[in-house]
Amino acid sequence: MNLNFPAFPDHYDLNSSGACVSHYWDEGADQSVAVNWNRILEMPVNISDYVITSANITAIFNATVQATPSLDDDPGGGEHYTGAIDVMSDDGIDQDPVQPFQASTGDFVRFYVLISDIESYNIFEVAYYQTWELGQDMPEINHLNDTVMVTIPEETLMYYLTSVLGHDYKDFTISVGMRIWCEDNFGQDADNWTQLILKSVNLTFSYEKIIDQFTHLSWNQNLDRISDISEYPIEVTEANLEFKYKSDKPWPSSFSPNSEIRIFVNNIKILETIKLVDSNVTGVFQDAKLGGFDIISLISKEENVSIAIQLYIADEFIYDKIITVSIDEAFLEISYIEFIPEKDISIYLLWLFISILFVIIGLLGGLSVRSYVILPRKQRMKSYLMLRTQKFKDIRNLQAIIAMHKHSGLPLFSQSYSPIMKGKKTLFSGFIQAVSIIGEEMTRTDKKEGKTKKSKDSVDFNKVVELDLKQFYCLVLDVEELRTVIILKSKSSKRLKEILTYFSFTFYVKIAERLRNWNNDLNGLDDIIQPLIYEYFDIYYKDPFKVNIQESELPKYKKKLNLSKFEFQIMNTIFLILKEKSHFKLMDILEREIEKNEDEIINALESLIESKLIKPIK
Repeated sequence: MNLNFPAFPDHYDLNSSGACVSHYWDEGADQSVAVNWNRILEMPVNISDYVITSANITAIFNATVQATPSLDDDPGGGEHYTGAIDVMSDDGIDQDPVQPFQASTGDFVRFYVLISDIESYNIFEVAYYQTWELGQDMPEINHLNDTVMVTIPEETLMYYLTSVLGHDYKDFTISVGMRIWCEDNFGQDADNWTQLILKSVNLTFSYEKIIDQFTHLSWNQNLDRISDISEYPIEVTEANLEFKYKSDKPWPSSFSPNSEIRIFVNNIKILETIKLVDSNVTGVFQDAKLGGFDIISLISKEENVSIAIQLYIADEFIYDKIITVSIDEAFLEISYIEFIPEKDISIYLLWLFISILFVIIGLLGGLSVRSYVILPRKQRMKSYLMLRTQKFKDIRNLQAIIAMHKHSGLPLFSQSYSPIMKGKKTLFSGFIQAVSIIGEEMTRTDKKEGKTKKSKDSVDFNKVVELDLKQFYCLVLDVEELRTVIILKSKSSKRLKEILTYFSFTFYVKIAERLRNWNNDLNGLDDIIQPLIYEYFDIYYKDPFKVNIQESELPKYKKKLNLSKFEFQIMNTIFLILKEKSHFKLMDILEREIEKNEDEIINALESLIESKLIKPIK
């Protein structure tokens, strides 16, 4: 029902042809009639968090009327004209000369489409067509074929849709209908609306989710209290967070340029963030930060630990394409010291030694299974290959370096250079301390042996003790209060023992005063020991390397530096690796070029390092 025109036409129906109406008006009948068909439409989402971005409506109708009057016998003895639609273009020639044609609006039908909220507080006409020639006498127009209604502009339609959906954000009403107006022209005027059909209405619109400024999404992980790990007091020494990320396409600099990845530890944001517009990480995962984020200052051993990696949209995001940001391989490594009371310390250390030994044997046994069963071919090839120079042998043999206070066993420094040792520096330092307490004779000169006279400035290489633990080897050297331990994959060379001795004496000289007045203060030791390790052990050979030139420049440098055919081949191999990840290691080249003589590979790598075509990142 049309509330403004409540009278209905003679016949109205909704069938396969569409919305159909026919009406005959004569004096005394309904002069103004209308009919509506309503349907409630339900949105698939709550539209309150969406914006309508486009809209379109199309409506089609056709109509048949009686344009010219027919002459009927008048029961009163006269003649009159019946059943004709009169419009403003009719000239009145065919009308009764006694009662000439009189019109101010003419007869018309108005087709329309309405939208409204389901309570009909706001009603908007979005398409219409009001006839003005239908029913014309000359030329006779008694039929309109499929005709498209007039529609409102797209911006207006979008505004109306937003308005009607603004009440419950879910439902709205669409109505189709027609209103017929029959004007009184003379006493016996009659109008015949034979068939009016509203055939189809097609309303389409699109919408997008609104991503407001300051929107964020977090990946969260909650951990137990660190102090719950042990019944004894614990001191956290290191806390490092690492993860990788990527996006499937570059972040657009003109849309939300300040968006970033943030890190929260116990709901406190760390200062370091990753600006997405500057990262240019697409296609492959990359380390968020080389070496990870140091978060020890935010870790409390007495509180539960919560980690959140947050994608933060700093500006309104109005980009019309989908960007997928992925996080992977996130892990938090926490190192700690366990303070065990001195009560029954010898028995405890004995059991600690036995337990740790079983753990190490089990761990390395499992790794051996993986090495010799799961990956036998690769490991056999790596074992077969030998490095030409002793420096390469020693670097590949080196697994970890530990420096500790001799009497307390507290690690002053520990660094792993192998996956075998990753995350186990406290375990190994405890093991070495147990060994030294139970078998003190292993780390000092036998008292029964005569003392060899040495000059005041001489260095005694014989003080280095090598422990054969079957699965790995340890070099142990005590210099006064300093104990230095090197974990090796295979038996040590004489060169490595000499380097350990020089390194330990140099390190002791730099921190001797602090060790003699030891107060468990570890601050600043890394700054002293790290440069010494790089100076004495050439550790940078284990570090990630980068290339100093673009791949397109390689032919130019081949000629400029007179690179050999094999050196040129090695550079091509390096660029191939860099297509998969952001850096490479020297061992990557050795593993890829297994069919070549290893001496040739080492010669080529040394030549490329000397020519500065490749260099360590650190």
